[in-house]
Amino acid sequence: MSDYKQLELPFIVEHERGVDYQFDRYFRHMEAFNRDADTVFIYDLDYTTFERPKIFTHKPTYSFIGGFKWEYSLAWYIFWDCFIVSLFDKPLPLLKDMQKHMQLGRKVGIFSARSVKWYTALWVRLKIGKVEFLKFRPKNDNTKDDILKERYLRECCEEHPFFAYASRIVAWDDRPDIIKMYKQNDVEGFLV
Repeated sequence: MSDYKQLELPFIVEHERGVDYQFDRYFRHMEAFNRDADTVFIYDLDYTTFERPKIFTHKPTYSFIGGFKWEYSLAWYIFWDCFIVSLFDKPLPLLKDMQKHMQLGRKVGIFSARSVKWYTALWVRLKIGKVEFLKFRPKNDNTKDDILKERYLRECCEEHPFFAYASRIVAWDDRPDIIKMYKQNDVEGFLV
């Protein structure tokens, strides 16, 4: 039995090293896209992805001592809750993250405690884009927000098969009680 020595030419070794590097780079790059491919993303609207201008949510009041002040008023908010005013909703930074996930073809949707209106679907399409699922508060429903969103979660698990097969479900909200509810239901909740 004779010993054979492999002939190694420097440019071949360098080429093979370069090919290995390119494959590693490609798979590491693609891992970022495939990591969240079967993840479901749930976003809230008010004070998470959008903020309504103060003039439509706060009522101006006047006192002789303090002068003019803006105070939050639910009645004032409801009074100004119409399609034209909703077009003035200011996007927050999390909206870009939401739209990035949508562009990558991920399952993105909205759970909102806003009451459903005739223009709800149109507003979402104009301001955000096409989402996979959309849940707004039904008319004349006064359920607490955390209970309402838990009901949304159960409804979506029944309506959409991708909820059952998701490796993880991620949700963003601005209320700690809702984040607590998400965590109790095995959903990764992030407080904004």
